[in-house]
Amino acid sequence: MNGGVLRILDANLNRAREALRVVEDYARFALNDDALCGELKQLRHDLAAASESVARDAILHRDTPGDVGTATKTQAELTRADAAHVVTAAGKRLGEALRTIEEYLKTTDPRSAAQVEGVRYHFYDVEQRLARTLRPAACGFAGVRLYVLVTESACKRPWLDAAREAIDGGADCLQLRENDLPGSELLARAKQFVALCRARRVISIINDRPDIALLSDADGVHVGQDDLPAAHVRKLLGRDKIVGVSTHRLDQARQAVLDGADYVGAGPIFKSGTKPRDFVSGLDLAREVAAANLPIPAVAIAGITEENVDDVMATGLKAVAVTAAVVGCDDVRAAAARMKARVVEAVSPVGQTFLSASRGPSGGHSCPPEATRSLGQECPTGQTGMSAPPDLRVTRRRLPHWRLEGSTYFVTFRVLRGELTMAERRATVDHVKSGHGRFYELIAIVVMPDHAHILLTPLPGVDLSRITKGTKGATAHRINELRGASGSIWQDESWDRIVRDQAELDEKLQYMLDNPVRKGLATDGWDYEAFYLNPQAR
Repeated sequence: MNGGVLRILDANLNRAREALRVVEDYARFALNDDALCGELKQLRHDLAAASESVARDAILHRDTPGDVGTATKTQAELTRADAAHVVTAAGKRLGEALRTIEEYLKTTDPRSAAQVEGVRYHFYDVEQRLARTLRPAACGFAGVRLYVLVTESACKRPWLDAAREAIDGGADCLQLRENDLPGSELLARAKQFVALCRARRVISIINDRPDIALLSDADGVHVGQDDLPAAHVRKLLGRDKIVGVSTHRLDQARQAVLDGADYVGAGPIFKSGTKPRDFVSGLDLAREVAAANLPIPAVAIAGITEENVDDVMATGLKAVAVTAAVVGCDDVRAAAARMKARVVEAVSPVGQTFLSASRGPSGGHSCPPEATRSLGQECPTGQTGMSAPPDLRVTRRRLPHWRLEGSTYFVTFRVLRGELTMAERRATVDHVKSGHGRFYELIAIVVMPDHAHILLTPLPGVDLSRITKGTKGATAHRINELRGASGSIWQDESWDRIVRDQAELDEKLQYMLDNPVRKGLATDGWDYEAFYLNPQAR
């Protein structure tokens, strides 16, 4: 066989094996799917069998130092936005490599070429199934803690007022559930519902009806086990809409992942008057789903009240869906706020971090290194931050998290990975400025390559958690648009503290102004492009 052809076969066999391993590891470690993992493993063995006749000779013609392609890289090859990008790129690389192997084998071994063709077609089927699971992390559902279902018959107030008050109380996601309305009336109501949710920056879901979800431009749809299969719903809605699936067993939850769901509802946890059933999956299902570590969020649903929500959260799930416990109350906003506080406290108990260190040789305390210092903490004069004592301890103490109406907050977001470009930093500043007067009074913002600081005062009735969640979601969407990618931009956790007085406010403003100078990004903080100070605050 021609030496050049053997080099081509060797290079593409390497590409195919490597790509298969990348995809197989995703099925194994991210999806935890035994069947899919086994199928991909079998494809590796089938490829090895089909190429055995040439692989032994092909490797003898490998010439990595002399390969002119090893030094040629595009920028896109050097970065991957998230796991979905990694798996998608590996799948495309695998298909291309298999086709190249097949075509060149036809010149000498048509039988082996036909076997490779079989591997290629088999992988196309697997690739489609994998693609359904590659959901964009930026869809925003991961941050949902309180999910409120709005059904007019369960509301004590007009349904739209109840929905509005649920949002004011802290609901992160609302579902319109009106299965008995005629289609035209349901569509009209869905449009009102979506407009409210969009104006308040919460997720809007339509129950059972993907057609209504599309026509009303809702964020997504929720389907049950007896409704349209989630895989078909995904075909109808495309990649940009959210699909939720009700599940009553762990195997149904796992199947929902493979069908392209963005979240699962796990239940019924308790008996529910809103949707009576002749069975209860119970807290055991919640524990199973939480322990399964699914790659998508799970929401506990059915019969959840203030009296039993702590038991639900103890299972390890991070969100609850409720109807009567919120919209069935006289004070919907207060009920939602109480439920949200219980869920948030269980998922992210607020604490403070303290550093303690033994005395150094000189009798004084060594300054903790930069990586472990609290934000804004500077080394006292005469101390060094070059090294920390071996018994430096970091402890996290659980404390109450105070929320005071009218307070000013110093909020910090940290970038999940990598750094923001200046264009991405400016886009973040512009978005935060757009919220001034709508959700908060903005005092100042500075966006650094790996974090952002914001000084703001929430408007009356606007919860700080809504502001932080909405800001992270919207800025991540804008940054991903600039990158032509998808995925999370900010760490899930954000940090905030109440500014106690004018002196502390002045100190925070000076810290933000000096931050770009300390990092060598500007000689004067006022000249830094990603810093903004509200003129009224000067």
